[in-house]
Amino acid sequence: MSDDKSVPGSKSYKIGNVGAGARVAQGENISWVESPSSAPEMQELFKQFNALLEKIATDPNMDDDTKAVTVEKTKAVANSLAKAQEEPNKLKIALMDAKGWLTTTAGWAWDGLNTILKSETAQKAIAGIGEAGVKAAIGALLGVI
Repeated sequence: MSDDKSVPGSKSYKIGNVGAGARVAQGENISWVESPSSAPEMQELFKQFNALLEKIATDPNMDDDTKAVTVEKTKAVANSLAKAQEEPNKLKIALMDAKGWLTTTAGWAWDGLNTILKSETAQKAIAGIGEAGVKAAIGALLGVI
């Protein structure tokens, strides 16, 4: 990085020798985390989550506040599933919270979420959880044990 003397206060960046398959980021204070969510099968799983979120957002039987909370709880499950192996307890807590809310507010949304989480891809992510007690609790929440 060097300062561009032609424009006061600006910076210029030079990136070179980038090989095939490399990932390049340009700017300041950039970071990213790669997790199982970058795998193609996890991307398909997140398409399913997005379809469910869209259905929730357009449900005419819920007011805006209820929709917002329902979307938030569904997103929490999706995000914690992506990090299930690193932070399995967060997935358990997100599922407990979502199940409590969705079963009393929008049972169809819990059914949709449960269907996604019982898919082969989601079950592979959950199976990778090393903590037996947490894995058993998640299985009980989903009705798969």
